[in-house]
Amino acid sequence: MATPLINGINYDWGSVNLILFGVPVVGITKISYKSAQAKENNYGQGRKPVSRGYGAVTYEASIEMYLDEWKKIIALAPNKDPLQIPAFDISVLFGGAGVLPKKDTLRSAEFLENPMDANQGDTKLMVTIPLIIADIEHE
Repeated sequence: MATPLINGINYDWGSVNLILFGVPVVGITKISYKSAQAKENNYGQGRKPVSRGYGAVTYEASIEMYLDEWKKIIALAPNKDPLQIPAFDISVLFGGAGVLPKKDTLRSAEFLENPMDANQGDTKLMVTIPLIIADIEHE
């Protein structure tokens, strides 16, 4: 019988490090990514499926960061346009005391938008940048 781990340690935001262009980025406040696969039941005689078909695997990703961090990326982009940055990998490292280090790699990422949004009363300016990615590798 397994003993439950009470007050154990889990991954948390403080254990996530994001590496962008080979540099740890501290101004990122959110990373989001997922994969999905089209799946469909195939029908023949009768009312129940006789097989299942599998379609394309699709990926979605985005990052949220402080505007000043985003402006640094823009300043180093070709023609100061982040949409012209060639495909790059993003490493998402999970680690810290008491947890096993793990790494996810978002392959062939590119920025899809160059957003800006500010409102009266904002005490910080944030941007959410959608990404296109080709794969997610879990190590």
